Amino acid sequence: MAKVLAVFAHPDDESFGPGGTLALWAQANAEIHLVCVTRGEVGCNTTDEPTAEVRERELRAAADILGISSVEFLNFVDGDLSNRSMIALADILGKKIESFEPDTVLTFGLNGVSGHLDHMAVASATTQAFKRTAKEGEIYYYVLPKRYTDAVGDYFVYFPDGYEEDQIDVEIDVSLAWEERMQAMHCHKSQLDDILEITKNPAFQEKKEHFIVRTLADLRPPASGTNHDDTAAQ
Repeated sequence: MAKVLAVFAHPDDESFGPGGTLALWAQANAEIHLVCVTRGEVGCNTTDEPTAEVRERELRAAADILGISSVEFLNFVDGDLSNRSMIALADILGKKIESFEPDTVLTFGLNGVSGHLDHMAVASATTQAFKRTAKEGEIYYYVLPKRYTDAVGDYFVYFPDGYEEDQIDVEIDVSLAWEERMQAMHCHKSQLDDILEITKNPAFQEKKEHFIVRTLADLRPPASGTNHDDTAAQ
């Protein structure tokens, strides 16, 4: 993992999601560039400061702990990613892939992990950018196993079922980066309720992170005249 482009919707997605994996890759000297599509300005904030400023500061602190090389905000509107913004986002991400030339692109699973529509939009736009512009490499979709989502309960408006074991391509033991992961999570103090909800899940304590992995060959259409089943959309 020499070069990684991680793309998420909000500050905290990197730490509440595959934070342990990012820390492990950084410890192995990967150059990790994080793109945060919004500033999370409609999220929780108990201070008198503008929410966007609070959450940007929290993300930058978490990124330092995880070993992320650089952080870039794209300033799309939190909670308002639409078909039109997805097209613009895919174009921006395509240019970043062309210039950075990552070995690995990392984003949400296509169900948005928690079902958040911003997450789903970012995953879709990232997939389109990867398909169109990457020359090689893989895209890692961060997902949750079903044993995790079965324990979630009434946490979000729509929380999709997780994946069965045989649907998951890669399981990463992040116990060696657990301290960094937890420290990064707690940098997002404005999102304390989410931290408490995530950390109480028994599957979270397994210290493992899960991914569906696709190559360009998996995502790009085959030659004319052949049948193709796009498994990344499953």
